[in-house]
Amino acid sequence: MKPRISLFISLLLILTSCKNEPREPLSDVTDKVSNHTILYHNGTIVTMEGPAGSTVEAVVTEGDKIVYTGDLEAAKNNYPNPSDFDLKGNTMFPGLIEQHLHPFLGALTLSVPVIAPEDWELPDKTWPAAKDHDAYIEALKTEITKHKNPEITFFTWGYNNFFHGKINKKDLDAISTEVPIGVWHRSAHEFFVNTPFLEKYNISIEDVEKASAMAQAQINLDEGHFFENGAIMYLLPKIVSDLATPERMRFGIKQMAKMLHGNGVTAYNEPGAFVNEEAAAIYREVLGSPETPMYSYFIYEGNTNYTKYGDETLEHLDEMYSLFPDSGKLTFFRKQVKFLADGAIISQLMQMKDGYLDGHEGAWMLEPELLEKGTKLFWDAGYQLHIHVNGDEGLQVVLNTIERRMKENPRKDHRTVIIHFANSTPEQVKKLADLGCIVSANPYYVTGFSEKFSEIGLGPKRAEAMVRLKEVEDLGVSFSLHSDLPMAPSDPLYLAWCAVTRISNGSGKAIKPEMGASLHGALKAITIDAAFSWQKENELGSIKAGKTANFTIMKQNPYTFGAEKLKDIEISGTVFEGRHFPLGKAKKDHDKHLAGGWNVVEIDKDIKDIVTFVLGEMNTTSKLNRILSSKKQVVKGLNYEVIFQLDNNEIWKAKVHRDLNGNLVLLDRVSQN
Repeated sequence: MKPRISLFISLLLILTSCKNEPREPLSDVTDKVSNHTILYHNGTIVTMEGPAGSTVEAVVTEGDKIVYTGDLEAAKNNYPNPSDFDLKGNTMFPGLIEQHLHPFLGALTLSVPVIAPEDWELPDKTWPAAKDHDAYIEALKTEITKHKNPEITFFTWGYNNFFHGKINKKDLDAISTEVPIGVWHRSAHEFFVNTPFLEKYNISIEDVEKASAMAQAQINLDEGHFFENGAIMYLLPKIVSDLATPERMRFGIKQMAKMLHGNGVTAYNEPGAFVNEEAAAIYREVLGSPETPMYSYFIYEGNTNYTKYGDETLEHLDEMYSLFPDSGKLTFFRKQVKFLADGAIISQLMQMKDGYLDGHEGAWMLEPELLEKGTKLFWDAGYQLHIHVNGDEGLQVVLNTIERRMKENPRKDHRTVIIHFANSTPEQVKKLADLGCIVSANPYYVTGFSEKFSEIGLGPKRAEAMVRLKEVEDLGVSFSLHSDLPMAPSDPLYLAWCAVTRISNGSGKAIKPEMGASLHGALKAITIDAAFSWQKENELGSIKAGKTANFTIMKQNPYTFGAEKLKDIEISGTVFEGRHFPLGKAKKDHDKHLAGGWNVVEIDKDIKDIVTFVLGEMNTTSKLNRILSSKKQVVKGLNYEVIFQLDNNEIWKAKVHRDLNGNLVLLDRVSQN
C-alpha cells in the first residue's frame, strides 16, 4: 500500500509520472563477492555527503568497501583496469535504510488474509480495502468460507475499529461457532476472538487471573478483546505456535525480503525483537542467505525482559544475543535496548494530556515507575535507549525520565531515540533537543490516519499536528524515518514523500504542509541520519571512502525529480557489499493500491457525480446505462478513472481531476473503450 515542499502554486496541480525512455540493462560485473576493483560511472552519483544533492563523477569499490569517490579521470588513473559498472544515466544513491520494522509481525500479518481500511499490495497479491463495517464483515465471512479445516485457527489482520466499527466475541460467534477466529488489529497490539478460540487455547477467567496485573487490566473476556499487555504478554505466548507456523514464517519472511529489495532497502533494524530459536533458525536461513541483499539488525527488547528479570536483566542478554552471530549481516546491536512507554497510535491507546473526545483512556505498555527503573538500569550500563512513545503525555513522561537520567549520570552523545513521535508540543520538541535526544518518526501517521483521527478521538487541532518534523529539523535534531512494518508500507522513498508532502490518502489534501520535513532532511532520514540513529554512520548511509559498498540504483534523482514525486521513483536494483542485485523489472509499479497509486474504489455518490460531469462534457444525446468500474488516485486533490456504458451500448473511459476546492476538469479526451 502507498500513499510539500511548498504551498499550492496554482489552483490546479496534477502529479504525473515522468515517462522515461527505456534504458539498456545495467552492467552486471559484481555477480560474485570478491576483492576485485569496480568502477561506477556514467550516471548521477549522489553521495549524501556535504551540501544537499552533492554528486561525484565516479566511485571505486574493492570487495565490499568503497575506496574512492571523485573525478572519473582520477579514478581511471589511480585504479587501472577495473571492472566497469556503467550506470547508463541512472542515479546511484547510498543504500536506502529502513530504520525500524518488525520481520516477525510483517511476516505474519502479511501471510494471513489482510482485511484493512487501505489496500495492501504485496509482491504476489493485492488485498483490496474494506472501507466500513459492512464491507469488513462481508470480507471476513468470505475469507472464513475458504477456511476448510475447523481444527486450524483462522487468523486475519487489518481490522481497525475507527474505520470498521466495533466488533466483539458475539459478532465473531455469529460468523462461526466452529472455527476459532482470531482478528488481529491493524495496530498489531490487539486481538478480538470468538468462543471456539477461547476454548481451543483454554482461556478462562481462572487462567487470566494468573496473569500479571498489567495484562489482566487489558483483557475483556466478555468481549473477546485482548489489547496491549493483554495481547502481547498474555495471549501471544499461548497462540504463537499456531500463528507463527514455520511455513507461514518462512513464506512471510521471504515475501518481506523481496518487498524490501524491490523498494531499494539495503539495511533495516527491528527494535525490541521478539525472537525464539525456531524463528531465529528461519531468519538465519532466509535473511542470512547470501542471496538476501540487506543487513538485518535487531535491538534487545526491554519491557518484557525487565518485567521478568528486573535488575538482573543484564545478566540474561546473551540468551537473546546468542541466537545470531556477533557481527555480519544478521546480528543484534550490542549496548542498545528498546522500551515501549504508551499504547499504539492506530488503536488510539497513546497517553494524551487532554484525553480523547469520546472519553476513552490511553494505556501504558510499561508503567512509568517501571520505565524509570528499566531505563536507569540500562542507562547506567552505557546503553543507547530507543523508546516507543505516541502520545504527548507519554512523551512528557519519557522526557522527564531522560532528564532525570542526565542529572544523575550525565552522558555525552547518548542518542536516545524517540520512536514514532506521533503527538508532541513545540515545548517538548525544544526539550528533547536540549536533552540530546534524536527522533525516529513514522510519517505515515499523517498520511493514513490524520483525517480519521480529526473526526474521532483527537479532533483536528491535534490530529493535523502529528509528526511535527519541521520543528525537529529547524532545531538541528537528527531524525530518521521508519515504517514500523506492518504499521505502514516499508518503502523509504514513500516514507520520505509522506514526511515532505503530508498528503492524506483519504482526501488527497496536504495536512498542515508547513509542518513537513525538507526534501534534503527527508532523504537524510532514510540514509545517513538513519545510520546515525544506529551508531552506524561510519559504515553506512553515505557514499564515502572507507564505508560499505551498499548502493540503491534508481531511474530518477530524488533531488531533481521533485519532492511530490518521490513515491514514483523507480528502483532498478541495489548493490550490497559490492555485489549487484538487479530487479527483474524497474520498481515501482505505481499503479499500486496506495496513496499516490490507482486504487479501485466503490461506485458511490462521488463516482456518480464524476460520470455526470463527464456526460456533460461529451457531445452525446445518449443516457447512462451503468458504471462498470472506477479508480481513484490520491494526488494534490484526487484523480478518477471511470469506465461506463451508455444506453446505446457504447463503453467509454474518462479521467477526471478534482482539485482541493472541488472543481472538476478532464485530464484526457473521453475515449471509447
